[in-house]
Amino acid sequence: MDSKVTVLICDDNVAVHESINAYLQAENINSVSAFDGEQALDLLKKQQFDLVILDIMLPGLFGTEVCKEIRKTSDIPIIMLSARGEEMDRIIGLEIGADDYLTKPFSPREIVIRIKTILKRVQPKQDTSNILKASSLFIDIEGYEVLVNDTVMDLTAKEVELLAYLVKNKGRVINREELLYKVWGYNYIGDTRAVDTLIKRIRQKVSKGNPEFSIKSIYGVGYKFEEII
Repeated sequence: MDSKVTVLICDDNVAVHESINAYLQAENINSVSAFDGEQALDLLKKQQFDLVILDIMLPGLFGTEVCKEIRKTSDIPIIMLSARGEEMDRIIGLEIGADDYLTKPFSPREIVIRIKTILKRVQPKQDTSNILKASSLFIDIEGYEVLVNDTVMDLTAKEVELLAYLVKNKGRVINREELLYKVWGYNYIGDTRAVDTLIKRIRQKVSKGNPEFSIKSIYGVGYKFEEII
């Protein structure tokens, strides 16, 4: 995982805790144990968790009731466990707010994979200020990644920066001097044909993705990014 997370395991079987925890530790994931529903709810009030593994057949308060109580105040991901494999049990578990459902006996490796998948899905979305989209073009500025029609383009860092600046200013004609200054980051002393060379390379590379946009040359001035409608 990208950062340390903590999972609450609620099951009355010690062996279940031991087997799951061994695999979680290998993935750098913390776990805390509860052996009945009341204990689980009490821990959730006192401590921050990232996910709950919840057995249905618990002593005292059933897992389904625990799930309902959790859902009154929290949208924390919940994976339910059951020794019963009936479809109706699975449906009920999902209907009351569980994110996933596993039938015992299960592979601890599988449950860890499911945990990681769920946590990845509910993680905060990527900062979109570093993402540019224009018709068939996708640019991840921070990751220096460019896709055209979902095909990765092999662009250099400078090519990505130049293309990104054009997209940010789409529809506006930008002269070569401005592009040199913005992409190279200082008053570049040299031939403005460096921009022309870079533009030519970008055009050649993105053409492989059948782009629905163009970088237009404005004679005697510079360039303009346009989407093809």
